[in-house]
Amino acid sequence: MTVFFQTGKLCIFRKTLNTSTFKLLFYRNYSDPVRKFKKFNDVVAERKGEARRSIVVQVNSESSFNELYGYCSKYASIKDIHHYRNSEREHFMLIEFATEESVKEVLKACSSHQNNPDVMPIKSPFLWFKSVGNNKAKLNCPNTKRLATTDGVVSVDNEILLEELHNCETVSSQIQHLYERTKLNDLGVRLRYMVARQFEVIFSSLYANTEVHPFGSSVNGCGKMGCDLDLVLTSILNNDMSDDRRRLVYQEKHAANRTRGTAQQLALLGTLLELRVPGAAGVVRVLAARVPILKCTHQLAALHCDLTANNTTGVHMSELLWMFGCLDARIRPLVFVVRSWAKAVGLTSPHPGPWITNFPLTLMVIFFLQQKRNTGFILPPLKLLIDKAGKDDIRIAEENINCTFLRDLNRLPQHTYAQCDEGLQDLLLQFFEFYAQFDFREKAISIIEGAPIRKPDSMPLYIVNPLEKALNVSRNVSYEECERFRLEVRNAAWHLETGLDGKKGDDWGLIGLLERSNLKGLKKLLRVGNSHRLVSVKDLFNDDPSETTNKSDAEIDKSVKEMKADIVTVEKKEQKLKFKNTQIASEVYRIRRNKVR
Repeated sequence: MTVFFQTGKLCIFRKTLNTSTFKLLFYRNYSDPVRKFKKFNDVVAERKGEARRSIVVQVNSESSFNELYGYCSKYASIKDIHHYRNSEREHFMLIEFATEESVKEVLKACSSHQNNPDVMPIKSPFLWFKSVGNNKAKLNCPNTKRLATTDGVVSVDNEILLEELHNCETVSSQIQHLYERTKLNDLGVRLRYMVARQFEVIFSSLYANTEVHPFGSSVNGCGKMGCDLDLVLTSILNNDMSDDRRRLVYQEKHAANRTRGTAQQLALLGTLLELRVPGAAGVVRVLAARVPILKCTHQLAALHCDLTANNTTGVHMSELLWMFGCLDARIRPLVFVVRSWAKAVGLTSPHPGPWITNFPLTLMVIFFLQQKRNTGFILPPLKLLIDKAGKDDIRIAEENINCTFLRDLNRLPQHTYAQCDEGLQDLLLQFFEFYAQFDFREKAISIIEGAPIRKPDSMPLYIVNPLEKALNVSRNVSYEECERFRLEVRNAAWHLETGLDGKKGDDWGLIGLLERSNLKGLKKLLRVGNSHRLVSVKDLFNDDPSETTNKSDAEIDKSVKEMKADIVTVEKKEQKLKFKNTQIASEVYRIRRNKVR
């Protein structure tokens, strides 16, 4: 120790401690909180657990809360009650109990079936609260208990959202606000798992160990309020059910053709939905598609549902997108604003056709974030997750599709993601500029490689399916739609660039990007002749007496006649307008009102 002090090595050691490099390493390794990621399966298990200890009860109104709580709390401990209304404005309450056993106790003590010979009894987590004539039978809960959620599935009004975006300080805050106001909330997720639970309970009468899994936007973190519910039915055998040492094996039906067999099973389930599932209505069978599907509306949960069978690839794809969204807090807000922009300019549509859809758009956002920047990557390529996968991560879906990739993000090196500190505004502008210059003729988009690859065919837009490499997820997109996408990203980039001067007009930032294209066209429809001006009261009457006195009576009469003719022309054009919805009609009123002001 004496030699150490005498040789000056302590001084050198102190100098090393004071260097910026060492401070940075010390800070990153010891001061930074270690980020913990949940596994997708753990999140799904938690949501399924919530569904198993919950029921949905139709009530007379929101004021039924006290009576319902007082009635059920006699038999079990209630954790929370959430209120919502469906599309028919009927009132419902989702009750979450403390345990799954509590649900069984409540149903055993409190539930009953209708005494109607025309109705076959069925057990379901969806019930209704019967009124009583005797007021003494009504029970109230303590005043300290309140509803956890009121009107929990109402989407924000577009006019209110635009006004809120206008009041934001920056484009980045606009993007974050759009995400927070439109994303699928907790009650929306709970209801989706409740519907999956209901289907699972009823389908179990036909199949052994059946499970119904939500997938798609409902679970991948990119779902908006009111998004459709995608479900897949699987029948998984556990170790006890498939033990080779057991010699008694159940006789079962075997389908000669797998695809046709799946279609026949879905046809059977369609009949079951129509006859036995409370709330299911409007069942449509799409059985001739590459992936057979059942479509229906769940009236009690106010959801549109799509059901497939034995298509677990969609579940693994949802897991992959959910994991990418967890790696950086900017990813999902960026996906939301790109999807909203694409919808506003008419690039996407709820109906199938030759246009791009939300799934390819999401892959395009991920691919853009995989590109190297000055400060590093935001997202790693999928091949890194595949290389880091272990034995527990192996997943083989139907038709031997390999869905193996790293499931535990805590094992992913920290230097491979979230190394860029650019804001949402800069990233959005760079996204538009990136695809405005992208070579769609020669290059394909692949999040597996994280870099452009040569197109294997002459499709206008080629985006590699991350789990089925031989498939193009945008094969339906036509050449015209691809060119229109390039035009719209250039227009969007120009709009954002013009707003960098700090001036906030009526359509600054996201407001100009999210204005619907059909509403933009209203201004053109209301124009008069070649004047390129909207007719207003200010244009019809001149308040300047100096200009009026310089005109003769004949000129004034002629001007008045022209103005009257212009008014008649506008009225005729307005009569020809057929507004598809009240949103467009309100926009017309807003345009006229602003011009009058």
